[in-house]
Amino acid sequence: MLVLFASASIWGATYWNRSFQAGRQPQFYQSYFEPAVMFACGRGFLLSHPTIPAVRDFLEQKVDRLSCDQIPATAGVSDYGLYQKTWLYLMLTVGTAWKLLGVSWSGMGPLFGLLFGATVVAAYGIFRIGMNRVIALAGAAALAVSAVHLQNLPHLRDYAKAPFMLALIWLLFAMVSRAPSWSRLLAVAAAYGAVLGIGYGFRTDFLIEIPVFFFVLFLFTGGGWLRNLPMKFAAAAVCLALFACVAWPVISAVRRGGGCQWHAALLGLTDPFNEVLLIAPGPYSFGHEYSDNLVDSTVDAFAVRQDPAVGHIEYCSPQYDAASGQYLAALARIFPGDAVTRTLASIARITGLPFRWSDQPLPGFARLFFRLRLGLLRLLRGTGPIFVGLALAGLAAADLRLGLFGLFVIGYFGGYPMLQFGVRHYFHLEFLTWWAAGFIAQGLWLRVRDGIFPALRWQRAIAMYAVTALVIGVAWWGARVYQQRSARSLFQSYVDAPRDEVRLGPYGPGTLYPVMATHPADTDPYPAEVVAIDTDARRCRPDASVTFRYREAQPEFTHTVSIASVTRVFEPVYARFEGVEFGNTGPDCVTGVFKMTAPERIPVLLSVRLSPSWGSDALYQTLAGLSLR
Repeated sequence: MLVLFASASIWGATYWNRSFQAGRQPQFYQSYFEPAVMFACGRGFLLSHPTIPAVRDFLEQKVDRLSCDQIPATAGVSDYGLYQKTWLYLMLTVGTAWKLLGVSWSGMGPLFGLLFGATVVAAYGIFRIGMNRVIALAGAAALAVSAVHLQNLPHLRDYAKAPFMLALIWLLFAMVSRAPSWSRLLAVAAAYGAVLGIGYGFRTDFLIEIPVFFFVLFLFTGGGWLRNLPMKFAAAAVCLALFACVAWPVISAVRRGGGCQWHAALLGLTDPFNEVLLIAPGPYSFGHEYSDNLVDSTVDAFAVRQDPAVGHIEYCSPQYDAASGQYLAALARIFPGDAVTRTLASIARITGLPFRWSDQPLPGFARLFFRLRLGLLRLLRGTGPIFVGLALAGLAAADLRLGLFGLFVIGYFGGYPMLQFGVRHYFHLEFLTWWAAGFIAQGLWLRVRDGIFPALRWQRAIAMYAVTALVIGVAWWGARVYQQRSARSLFQSYVDAPRDEVRLGPYGPGTLYPVMATHPADTDPYPAEVVAIDTDARRCRPDASVTFRYREAQPEFTHTVSIASVTRVFEPVYARFEGVEFGNTGPDCVTGVFKMTAPERIPVLLSVRLSPSWGSDALYQTLAGLSLR
C-alpha cells in the first residue's frame, strides 16, 4: 500500500509540474486564498485590511512567489469579510503546505502529488473488495493514467474532493461486504462521519454523501432490513455526531454566510448541460447560458413574486439559499419527468466515462504510452454500460443483497452528477466502470484457476433486472404524464395572461425594437417582466429568429431564440433589457410583440416556444434519439 501511495504520488506530482511548466494555468479560485497565505505566514486564518500589495500581486498571480517578510508586522488583520470559512480545511491544507514548502504557486507539486496518491490508494481499497491484488492494482493503475483524472488534477478546489469521496465509497463497500458487528459497524460509521466532516470543509459538494450512508446502513447492511436495528441506529448516531463535531466550523460558517448549494443545481439545469447529457430539450428552457448572474436574477425575481416586500437578497446568503431552494423545488414539482430523464442520462454517461474520455492528457507527456492507451480504449468505446450490467448481474447471481447494493451504487453515484453535469463534478466516478471490469476479470480468473464457475443463481439477476426495468419504466412514464399536465397548465397561464402590445408592425429583420421597462434598472430585487411574441408559422423562414438584447453591462443575458415553426414565444427579461431584434423572418412572420401586464401572478417564468399544436406536443425532455410517450 505504501509503495502504491508513493508511486502514485510521484506520478501525480510529476504530471502536475509538467502541466504547470507547459503553461496550463490551473483554476481553483486562487484569488480567494489570502487566509491560507496569512496562516502559512503565522498571521492566523484572517484577512488583511487593507490588502497588502505584495499579497494582492501573489493572489492575482502576477508573481509566483511570496516571502512572509513582505507582510509587514504592523499590517492590520481581522476576520472582517472572511467568507472563506466554508473552505476552511482546504485553506488550512494549502496553508500548511505553504508553511512547509514556501508560499508559491509553482511549488505546490508535492501537495497535488499527495492528493493524487491518496485518491489512487482509496481506489485500490475499493477494487480489493471483489478482486485479488493483481487485478485491484491493474484497476488502480488504470485510474492513475486516466486522461480525465489527470486533466482535472491541476484544479485544486475541485480535485481535492476526490480522495475523500473515494474513501467514503470504500467505507460503504466495507460496511456491506462483511457481516455486521458492533465494533466493526461503529468504527466504519465513525470513520465515515469524520472523513465526511473533513471533506465538507473542502467542498460543500459533500452534502450529497450524507443520505447515501443511511440508505446503505439500513437497507444493505447484512442481516436484513429489520434486523440489528439497535446496532444500526447506534451507527447512525455515531456518524452524525462525528460529522457534526468535525464539520462544525464549516456548518457554522454556512449558516451565517450561506453556501449556494441550490444555486449550483439551478446552473446544472441550463441549456449547455443538455448537450453533454445528450438530452433533447422540450419547448422551454431553464436558462440559456451557464451564468451565475442569470441564475441570480432568476432567483431574485422568483423571490419577489413570492413576497413583494422581500427586499435586497445578498448573493449566496442564507436568504438566497432559501429562495433558490424554493425555486428549485417549484421546478421539481412541475417538471419531475425531466429529473428522471436527466438522471438516466447521467448514469449512461458515467458508466461510459473511461472509454469516451481517452485523449492525450498533456501534449508531449508520455506520448507513446498514451498513444497506445488511446488505441486500446477506442476499441472499448461504448462497452462501459455492458461491463457494469454484467458485473451487477454476477453480484445478484451470487447474492441478491449485494446485487441490489451494486444497483443502488450505480444509480446513486451515476445519477447525482445530473445536478450539474460538469466533468469537474464527476471525474472521480470513473472508478465505477473499472471496478465492474475488474470484477468480471476476477470471475474469469476463478474460472481459469478452478476450472468451474462458482455456483450462481442467474435467475435472481434476471428477476432483479426485470423488476428494476419495470419500476424505472413506470416511474419514468408516470413522471412524464404528470409533467405533461403540470407543464400544460403552466404554459396555458402564459397564453391566458393579460398583455399589452408594445408597438404595431410590420417587423423587419436587423432592427432593434425597444421594449420599455416597467421598473427602474436599479430596482432591487428586479421583478422579471415577460415579453411575448406572436408569429405566423406558415410565413416564417426555417432560420427565423429573435434576439433578446441587453445593454453591454450584461452581455451574457443577450441571446437568440429560433422562432421557426412556432406561434408564440415567451421570454422573461430582467434589468437593462433593451428590446428585440429579428433575423431572417421574412414578410409578415412576426404578427405582434407584447408585454405581460401582470407576470407576478405566475410563480414560474421560463423561456418558452409554443408550436401551433403545443397542447399535444411532448412537454418534457427526452434522451437524444429516444422518445417514450
